[in-house]
Amino acid sequence: MKFASVNSKCPSYTEKHIIYVGTHTGSFKRINLYEDNPYQQHNLQTIESLSKTSKITCMEFSNSDQTEILIGRANRCVKVFNCYEEDSLSNFEAGNDEVVGLGRSNDCIVVGCANGKVRIIKYPSPIEFSTGENLFRLRLCAEDETRMVTGGKQLKQIIKLWDLETQKVIFEAKNVRKVLELEQQVWDNDVVFANRNLIASCSRHGYVRLYDARGPQRRPVQDFTSSDPDDQLAFSCMTAHDNYLYVGTTTFGARAFDIRKMKKHIHVYKGFTGTVTSIRVDKTGNHLFTGCLDRYVRVHHAHQTALQYRCYVKSKPTQVLGTLCNEKNSKPSENTNMMNIDDEIQIVENDGDSDAEYDAIFSKMQTVKESVSKANKRKSTLESPIIRSSKQKK
Repeated sequence: MKFASVNSKCPSYTEKHIIYVGTHTGSFKRINLYEDNPYQQHNLQTIESLSKTSKITCMEFSNSDQTEILIGRANRCVKVFNCYEEDSLSNFEAGNDEVVGLGRSNDCIVVGCANGKVRIIKYPSPIEFSTGENLFRLRLCAEDETRMVTGGKQLKQIIKLWDLETQKVIFEAKNVRKVLELEQQVWDNDVVFANRNLIASCSRHGYVRLYDARGPQRRPVQDFTSSDPDDQLAFSCMTAHDNYLYVGTTTFGARAFDIRKMKKHIHVYKGFTGTVTSIRVDKTGNHLFTGCLDRYVRVHHAHQTALQYRCYVKSKPTQVLGTLCNEKNSKPSENTNMMNIDDEIQIVENDGDSDAEYDAIFSKMQTVKESVSKANKRKSTLESPIIRSSKQKK
């Protein structure tokens, strides 16, 4: 698929995927990629309820069926959203800073804030503890809900593995060796669990590191650092599936790494014209979902690196989640027919940037046919019978 500033979908891409998009303005959207119009965006939240601090900073599925989504915002609000009913189950405020991590542990919601405060929403009284300042990301382990990993800026926020039941650190990483007796800078702006014991992190300082929490080794067991001065990378987000790490960058799209040998990347994903803000992989590990500051949501084939889908979402996407359509997480749709597969790529021109006020104005405007017909009627009524009869005599 050649790059162009239009919406496009590859005919070989026939997966019934649903993408949920959280944006910088706070809007929350759903896109059904298998419908007749795969670029139609369904707003799941009223625009009137949004404010300047409604930016979505974190989104996570709260269960294995992917029927509920936890949504965190910069205004400290957390929403539990039901995908089938397309309605919020609960809304509440947590902490006093923007939300940087969400998860569910033993039927309790875990909320992490940028000031380092972690709150476990538990009845009758929540549990709160501190992980330190400058927290950038918090994630829970899918294989063990009692494990949580945190990462952030400065040496005090180096990778830590926590036990949620005791709220204590069970593993704390150690910085790489000093250079000229100086500590290396730490800025882990995203962390993920590769599995229950392997933790990966990426940094604005251009490194991707892998830690093993089982042994005495606290330094990275695998790492990647760009050594090419012409290829200075800054990593922004990451996700993991099996033995692979997928990492978004601020300037060079996205890259894939094999955790068994991370000296070099194994794949490069192109087509981006801005910072990749969110990156996810589906359960099969074959498709990569990304959101970018160029206001596009994209789907790449994870192994062939081919761009399969691209959609302009009007606002800057900050968080993206992708899942397969099934009876549990999707409402019945009127347009559920699969798209016809042609030999050419289907391309639709984008609508450009817009907002709710402009959409409301244009929706009330008359069409060209209506305005012409009304003008003809006015013209016919203005002409008197005498004038018409005189014209007929001539």
